[in-house]
Amino acid sequence: MDSIKTIYTELFNVKLEHKAYSSAKGNSIFNELQVGPDENTMALFKRYEMDYRCIDNMIVCFIRSDLLSPPLKEPKKSYVLLVEAFKVRFLLKVTRGFLDKTQVASTGVKTVYYFTNKINNVQSSNKYITKVIETFNAANSYDAGTIVNSAGASFAALQPIKSVDSIAINNTAFWKKLLPVEQVVNNADLQDIAAVNPSENCFAVVDIFNTGTINTTYNLFGSSLQLLSPLYTIPFKSKI
Repeated sequence: MDSIKTIYTELFNVKLEHKAYSSAKGNSIFNELQVGPDENTMALFKRYEMDYRCIDNMIVCFIRSDLLSPPLKEPKKSYVLLVEAFKVRFLLKVTRGFLDKTQVASTGVKTVYYFTNKINNVQSSNKYITKVIETFNAANSYDAGTIVNSAGASFAALQPIKSVDSIAINNTAFWKKLLPVEQVVNNADLQDIAAVNPSENCFAVVDIFNTGTINTTYNLFGSSLQLLSPLYTIPFKSKI
């Protein structure tokens, strides 16, 4: 009797870096951060035989696949012919516990964190879907918890800062210097919630597109729909 094997391959992975969490110690980040696709993405998953799982500190999105050049087992291609430009959108919701452990601003009312593969921020082979840390400007307003860069150092806002007050970065009542200096979720990743337009109230939105990337290393597909299975990274700054 002939058998039919259904193959699924990673479409992409998103690694959530956070030093306060460790799945090996039974302290998964997904205990305090919920990931879910929006309605359009759920319909996309059904149409193209896709799905996702949250494993350790990774969001793993996979798709039904086939051999690109049989009988060779690698590489693989999408099983279903992809004839449209699409995006996979995940909504991230967090608990008070996550916010207490993480150097971020409170979002969901006026702003939301926005992460996308339409970016070019590769550092030491890490494909970040967060922006380069924003340079401090005393003429800007800042939310409490947000992170900026000044003269090669990173700083976190201790309280809301109004542009009209022109608070200097060395004012320790308003800014705290962070060590070490590293790529993390920062003020540049905060976007107006109306511009991102999430379907539900959330802390952050992740949009992964199959077309229109700035850096080709962020692509989902190569020629003949070969699956490239990129690994993206979102690095959170731990308070712990």
